[in-house]
Amino acid sequence: MFRRIGSLAAIAVALVAPPVAGQDGSYDILLTNDDGIESPGLQTLAAELERIGRVHVVAPCGQQSGSSMSVALRNRLELRPVVSDGRELGHCVDTTPAGAVLLAITTLAPEGGFDLVVSGINQGANVGAASHMSGTIGAAMMAAFHGVPAVAASLQGSDFGYPSRFVATFIETMRAEGPAPGLVLSINFPTGSEEETAGVEVAPMGGMHFSLGFDDGSPGEDGRIFAPRLERVATGPAGSDTEAFLDGMITITPLLFDWTATAAMETLRGWGLTHELGGR
Repeated sequence: MFRRIGSLAAIAVALVAPPVAGQDGSYDILLTNDDGIESPGLQTLAAELERIGRVHVVAPCGQQSGSSMSVALRNRLELRPVVSDGRELGHCVDTTPAGAVLLAITTLAPEGGFDLVVSGINQGANVGAASHMSGTIGAAMMAAFHGVPAVAASLQGSDFGYPSRFVATFIETMRAEGPAPGLVLSINFPTGSEEETAGVEVAPMGGMHFSLGFDDGSPGEDGRIFAPRLERVATGPAGSDTEAFLDGMITITPLLFDWTATAAMETLRGWGLTHELGGR
């Protein structure tokens, strides 16, 4: 287990203290996830990212999977440094992944802001429509909302070594090419093995690699009990990230914060809508 130490004031000073981002050639990376700060996916990735820039870890204290982009605004948050086996893991906060990113970007960023937000590596894939429910994607979307480039990484498995090296190499390329503010680049790994990976595919979001639902169970004390059901599927829509992922490919999907269905706007304007109900 980990232990938490220190005060919020001391942590804030420590995190804000580094020099202005970019002035000394630095590259400030905010790292978070939705599996909790102790998760091996986050810690393995943090070690790889340290060769690229200065890594600031601000993550939920515990499991927050499926939280999407939700944030908790009713309670005050305490940010705490976390130490495990004498090693500093970063800082945790009892909130959602998106909430952790919101806190870090608005109050704890170095002068000049973070250069990049990385979310992951999540244990469990986030291809296709699963992205809408993902706390990993939600954290990256919070960065996009604030105009910070973001990468979200997820793995169907538990061997994070190769995926972490891939993500670090990808970020080096992205940095050289010029990352796009407001864009989330979602990377999904079908396996943690380079040898078992079929290749890399840039593909649009589509389908689901599992189906969700509930099974009607036994009667409860005051009602009926329903048990969650998750079933894997064999394939996805042609050309989608789900299809490529199920074929053993690393998938990379660019995602936007704006969900507007632009083509539908003109259709709606043609309905002749008015605020006047005419006595209805």
